[in-house]
Amino acid sequence: MINKDLRRRIIEKGFEHRHGHYGSSMSCVDTVKFLYDKVLQKDDIFIMSKGHGAPALHAVLESKGYKAKWTIHLEYDEENGVMATGGSLGQGLSVALGRAYAKKLKGEKGKVYCMVGDGELQEGMIWEALNIANRFKVHNLITLVDNNKYQAITSIKEVMNEDKYTIKNKLRAFGCSITEIDGHDNRSLEQLLSLDTCLNAVILDTQKGKGIPILERNPSFHVYYFHEHPEEMQEALESLNDK
Repeated sequence: MINKDLRRRIIEKGFEHRHGHYGSSMSCVDTVKFLYDKVLQKDDIFIMSKGHGAPALHAVLESKGYKAKWTIHLEYDEENGVMATGGSLGQGLSVALGRAYAKKLKGEKGKVYCMVGDGELQEGMIWEALNIANRFKVHNLITLVDNNKYQAITSIKEVMNEDKYTIKNKLRAFGCSITEIDGHDNRSLEQLLSLDTCLNAVILDTQKGKGIPILERNPSFHVYYFHEHPEEMQEALESLNDK
């Protein structure tokens, strides 16, 4: 079951602020919601590295009572749940590594979850972070890959000949234990509750624009301006009213 209320909120706020990385947000919002509902404990940290997923995190944080400011990309506001600034791709995992390693050195409880995009994996900083995490056995770091198969306006296959299998092989080569999960299905997401104690990488099988037919049909809409197409915004909102 997809989270329709959060999707509606993402569209409405995008319309209000006249911007919208809708496709990237719709692919990850169900997983982010599940994390905050079922997985994250008091001492855990979640960092959204894929900057274009900011609206998904804003919507979930708002639903949990936080008052984080809705911005195009994430702006650090730990008091309101935004644990790292986002926008420049590839950096979030390094921040998450630092937080996780600090917990390990201090003997503190808690895990650090970091969501990255499949296109974002082309950034070298991602692999530097995983290399260090493997070397120093930072097993409280969990990398969540939003595998929606697209980056910007075209597929990761077309850009860099990437797919789930090449991603999986590279993650494994850097010492990660791989779990594959349907990122839109709560039963499948329950696997996040029982990950082994090791350097985990979770590949989330997702769809760009999930739940919004006009975005599902046009996954190349990296940014879409519903404020310029109000009739299509209405179509999108009405689709969320369907049973």
